[in-house]
Amino acid sequence: MLKSINHSNVIGDHWNWSSNIYYNSLESFEIEVTKHGFTHVDAPSHMIQNGKSLSDCNLDLLCGWAKIVDVSKCIGDKAITSQVLEDKIQSVNSGDIVILKSNLNEIYPNTSSEYWINSPYLEDSGSNLLISKKIKSIIFDFPQDRAAKDLQHRVVMNKEFTEHQIVLGAGVMHVEHVIKLEKIQNNEVFICALPIKLPKADGGNCMPISIQGLDKREYSIIDHSKDMINDNSFKSFLTLSFDKGDQVQETGFLLSGFTHTMFIASDNKYYEEMFTKLVVDRFDKVKNLSEINDKDKEILIIDNNQIDFELLIQKIKNIKVEVLCLSNQPNLTEINKLHKYVSKIFINLENLDKIKPESKIIFGILKIAKCNVAPARIISIY
Repeated sequence: MLKSINHSNVIGDHWNWSSNIYYNSLESFEIEVTKHGFTHVDAPSHMIQNGKSLSDCNLDLLCGWAKIVDVSKCIGDKAITSQVLEDKIQSVNSGDIVILKSNLNEIYPNTSSEYWINSPYLEDSGSNLLISKKIKSIIFDFPQDRAAKDLQHRVVMNKEFTEHQIVLGAGVMHVEHVIKLEKIQNNEVFICALPIKLPKADGGNCMPISIQGLDKREYSIIDHSKDMINDNSFKSFLTLSFDKGDQVQETGFLLSGFTHTMFIASDNKYYEEMFTKLVVDRFDKVKNLSEINDKDKEILIIDNNQIDFELLIQKIKNIKVEVLCLSNQPNLTEINKLHKYVSKIFINLENLDKIKPESKIIFGILKIAKCNVAPARIISIY
C-alpha cells in the first residue's frame, strides 16, 4: 500500500518570507509570492551567474531514492562538517538524493526567529564531501548556509554563501525548508520535490512528497504540467537580479485566475483533503466521454481537449468521482457546474497519453493558506 507525506510549509503570512494571499471566491482571488521562501527549490542560477535554470535541470534531479542523514545533534548553530558526515553517509551512492534531517522545525518553528538562530549549517568541508559523492540534490529541513543568519542585519555578499556556491556551483539542486521528516519511518525513501514549472527561473516554490510502499527500483518520470508562461492570469517576475547588482537572483509570481496546470477545489474542506492523498495508483483514464461507465471513480482522467461539458456532467452526475483531471481549461461557469458533482478538479494537464496502467500519479500542489486554488506540478512514474 502506498503512503505519501507532504513535507511543505503552508504559504501564508510570515515575518520573513513574503506573500500576499487574498481569496474570496473562485471569481476573486490573488496569490503573490515574492521571494525564495517557504518550501522551495534552488536552481544553480539562484546564486551562480549564468548557472542552469529550472528549465535546464531535468526533473529526475529532484525525484528518486533518497538517503536520510540525521544531523539533529548540530542544532544550536553548530557546523555540519565532513567529520560529522563521514560515518553517516557511508551508504550514499552516486545519483542519490541526500536528505539532511535536523527536525529543527519541531523544536523552533520556522515562524520564529529562533529557527534561524539555532539552525545547523553545512560547513564547507561538509559541502565538499557531499559533492564528492556525486549526488544529484540535497534536501534540508533548516536554513543551511551560515551566512543566511545575517540576512536580516546586513547585505550578505554572494561569495559569503559558501554552501550555495559549492553545492549549486557543482550543478546539484537544493530543496530548502522542508518539514515533517520525522514522519518518515525508514532511512531510505522515494521522494519527489516538485517545483511549479516556471520557465528559465532560478527556483520555485515546491511540494516535496515522500512515498513509502514503492518497489525498490528506478522509475521513469513523465511530467504532465504546462510551463507557467506569463498571461492575463499569471505573472512571474524577478524580485532580485544579478543585472541590478543584487547578490542573488530570485523569482516571484502573481496568480489571479485559472491558467496553466492548477488544482481547484469546491471548498476549503476538499482543498485540505487533497493533501492527504497525493499519490495514487488506481485511476480511470478515458479518451472519449462514451468510455465513462456507471461505476464510482477515485480518479477520472480525460485525455481530450475537445469535450462536451454538458455531456460530461450527464456522465458524472449519477456516479461518485473524487478527483477529475482534465487536459483543457474549463471556464468559470463550467467549473462551477462540475463542482456540483466533483469536489476536486485539476486542469490543463498534458502528456496524458503517456500514463500507463501501472503508473503512479503524483500530485504536487502548493499549499496556500485559506485558499481553494493552487498551482500544481503533476507527474507520473512507472
